[in-house]
Amino acid sequence: MKISQLFKDQAKFNDLFYEKGMTEKEKEEITKGLALALHSEVSSLVSGLNFKDHKTNRKPVDLNNVLYESVDVLRYLISILNLWEIPSESLVSAFADKDLFLNVEHRIGQNKWCGEPVVIVDVDDVLANFRSSFTSWLGSYYGVSVSEDSKEYYTTSEVKEAGLNPEEVFFKFIEERGFRSIEPCVEMLTVLKKLKMNGYWIHLLTARPSENLIVKYDTFYWVEKNRVPYDRLSFSPEKYRWITQSEYFDSGKIVCMIDDSPKHASEIAKHGIPVLVPSKTYNTEVHRKDNIHVFYHPSECLNYIEKKS
Repeated sequence: MKISQLFKDQAKFNDLFYEKGMTEKEKEEITKGLALALHSEVSSLVSGLNFKDHKTNRKPVDLNNVLYESVDVLRYLISILNLWEIPSESLVSAFADKDLFLNVEHRIGQNKWCGEPVVIVDVDDVLANFRSSFTSWLGSYYGVSVSEDSKEYYTTSEVKEAGLNPEEVFFKFIEERGFRSIEPCVEMLTVLKKLKMNGYWIHLLTARPSENLIVKYDTFYWVEKNRVPYDRLSFSPEKYRWITQSEYFDSGKIVCMIDDSPKHASEIAKHGIPVLVPSKTYNTEVHRKDNIHVFYHPSECLNYIEKKS
């Protein structure tokens, strides 16, 4: 039996109890009840195990209890998904996303920093050509044209002029899984490969909103799909604060940061950390600041880092 059939069978059973066309508030209340029932079934499953370590009179585990209580747990979970009209295909896709994330998290969690020189690297418009991919999507999805020479870091003016809400447009890009299909900057990936070969520790640091789980999982999907060489990956909207709280900061092992954002580059460079900034129309105001080193081709980053080290 396929998982899609499980969803159909559970939906038939749910139809005996729940009416069609419920409001969101009604669905929320029903979800609470289903969640409590699910919790009860999980408790029944555990009660059939020897989970109290202090007891010496261990009893044989009833595998049939484990099996049928697990079925009840699964049915309540599917009931919740059916209630919110989340199809089985979405569950399978989400399971794959979570599986990739957990395996990657375990792998990079085994990496222990041992005092290697550290290069902190931004993702969007350093490793991933976000701006060109996003503006191309804007054109195809909404018919909004954004000039490549725009001096705005966020392309909000054109979106507003089209009568759209920039925040809503960005979240639509997320929902459409736009972060998965961004083209990589191949030359910068080559730079990271050489840095890794030369013993540098690569920590990717992005300001993407990790509280949005699609963003979080699609970011890990993207770095794995494009075989990005790295040791760790973190999310933070306040990069300078993150850096000062990292294990690298007090050791003085940070060689530089590579970031295109004028905000982050200015803050980090102002506090003594060199920042390599790709030349973009939207970040020219930081080009002449101390500790800012503008580059026009990724290979210049490799030359700078090797000379500094």
